Amino acid sequence: MNKLRLLLAAVAVFACSNIYAQDNAFYSEIKSFMTDNRADYDEIVKSYFANKELSLDDYTLLYYGYTFTDAYKPDYTSNEAESLMDAKKYEQAYAVLQREHQNDPTSLQTLFDLMGMAYVLEKSQEGQVYQNRYIKLMLAIIQSSGDGLSAENAIKVNRLTDESQILSTYFKAVSVVKKEFTNDGIDKVTVKDSDGIVKDVYFDFSRYLEVSGK
Repeated sequence: MNKLRLLLAAVAVFACSNIYAQDNAFYSEIKSFMTDNRADYDEIVKSYFANKELSLDDYTLLYYGYTFTDAYKPDYTSNEAESLMDAKKYEQAYAVLQREHQNDPTSLQTLFDLMGMAYVLEKSQEGQVYQNRYIKLMLAIIQSSGDGLSAENAIKVNRLTDESQILSTYFKAVSVVKKEFTNDGIDKVTVKDSDGIVKDVYFDFSRYLEVSGK
């Protein structure tokens, strides 16, 4: 699993330049797209599950547009798959994860767990599919927000588990030293990476807070 994380981190350095970064109207633009072009969004989702080639912009719309659907539940958590994995009931865990992925195609945690289960069950082709989705979604998130190294370039995320995945895979974090959550929805996370370097990474939870009413 550590080798997989290092592979994904290596791929992540190719993240493209920001398209939406520093745009205060970011979520307004996403909302307008979802309001005026919902059929286009549904087509992106359909193409995503059909494994058709999508651009990073498509992945950006897929990820953030999901927060403007009724299916988005900011605080949703499920330990069912984790419990099954702990019990080594891998086939059952895999089925649960596939169902959760269908319900929420944008969860990085679910995709990461699907990758792991696919390889455990020797379903390498399916594992490659989930790995590709995981990488593309993460790159799209970074592209759309910034490098995460300042509050101004905070990485916009849909949920806490996405923050955890980005920290461990993209920033190679091995431990969290400190967390500070500000009133404007910015989560400042001080981490130590695999090279022993301590750094601050900033995440923007403004959309999460808006939907959850917190």
